[in-house]
Amino acid sequence: MSPGSGVDRISFLPENVIETILMGLPLRDAVRTSILSLMWRYRWKNLPQIVFDEKSFPLSECRRRSDFETKMVKSIDEVLLLHVGQIHKFTLDTDLESVSNIDRWILFLSRNGIKELTLAIRHFVFYKLPSCLFSCKEITRLELHNCKIRLPERFTGLSNLTVLNLQIVNITVENFQHLISSSSHLEELVLKDLYGCPQLRICSQKLVHFSIDAWCDELYLESAPILASASILLWDPDGEDTLKCNLIKVLGHLPSLVRLELIYPTLEAFAWDDVPVRLPMTTQLKHIAIDINFEATKQILSALCVFRSSPFLKELNIKVYSDKNYAGEYEQDFWKEQDWNCSFDCLQVVEVMEFTGIESELRFIECVLANTPILESVKIYLKTNLKKTPSAAVGVLSELLRFRRRSARAEILVAS
Repeated sequence: MSPGSGVDRISFLPENVIETILMGLPLRDAVRTSILSLMWRYRWKNLPQIVFDEKSFPLSECRRRSDFETKMVKSIDEVLLLHVGQIHKFTLDTDLESVSNIDRWILFLSRNGIKELTLAIRHFVFYKLPSCLFSCKEITRLELHNCKIRLPERFTGLSNLTVLNLQIVNITVENFQHLISSSSHLEELVLKDLYGCPQLRICSQKLVHFSIDAWCDELYLESAPILASASILLWDPDGEDTLKCNLIKVLGHLPSLVRLELIYPTLEAFAWDDVPVRLPMTTQLKHIAIDINFEATKQILSALCVFRSSPFLKELNIKVYSDKNYAGEYEQDFWKEQDWNCSFDCLQVVEVMEFTGIESELRFIECVLANTPILESVKIYLKTNLKKTPSAAVGVLSELLRFRRRSARAEILVAS
């Protein structure tokens, strides 16, 4: 609008443009747009997405904690009361202590067709979810932080749920199994820091993406026939080597898996048991990212088991980590005894992070180069202590360049 023209272009923007602008603003700023013009007055009331978080209500603006609580409760009540139409997406990210008010808001949303709900109640104790939440048949996406789940006795499932994200959540084994098995359209499952649920059995016919960062006695991906990507981080909270998961139960029944990430210390969980040479079925894996301790023989065997079961593997990303508890375990003839037949026929790119240059790491690279017919590049990033010793780094580089390469176009690139 040119100065003095008197043309009000902002009031006549397309509805979808106005909605996009409003949803990109913190809620309190969206409400303030009511003063722009009569055409913008109360436009925010029709927003299908409402977010209450630190941007909407900065705690720093209130002198006392009680003032913040009072202001936030009043504001949320007013927004929900004045809102027109359905609220499809609602986010509450707060350390609000008024549990009864949160219960009341969830009840309101459950009766008004909520489809996407994010609750991050950041207390020192778990927020117990009201049973009315589990009657939301329209809900498609549910993200919970610091919550306690106890399913009602007559819970029949969330039949439209496609995305479930549970972080710092208290749930029993029975409730977890019931929740997953009754969510028949679940496509994405994210689990982080679960409490009260040491056994996790995943049976989900439509699951496509799975991510876990948690401790558990047992992880069993029992039936996930179309699972395409998985990120797995299994950890031992006590540091007493009590973490024990079976490699076949976790990865042995995933015929459609294309991308896999195994993060330290996951291989330690697999290494306690007898490691199979191959998984019971061939995977479709094309990309593997894995953390390996090259001094721990059983961890290497676990990794090789996955590699041998992945004949279509194209890209391999390795991060090396060390653990002095395994020092000296590696045997000199280990790599000579391994079966490399058909392991890396499709492999094109290898990347190794935190490379230390120890004997076992060098022998692994040597075997990869000798058994990859279409390999294009091996990129190695040196660990900091190796970079600080130029003579040692030169020695490692010289060793790498001596290795025979099955692929004539394979390049070795070393980066500091």
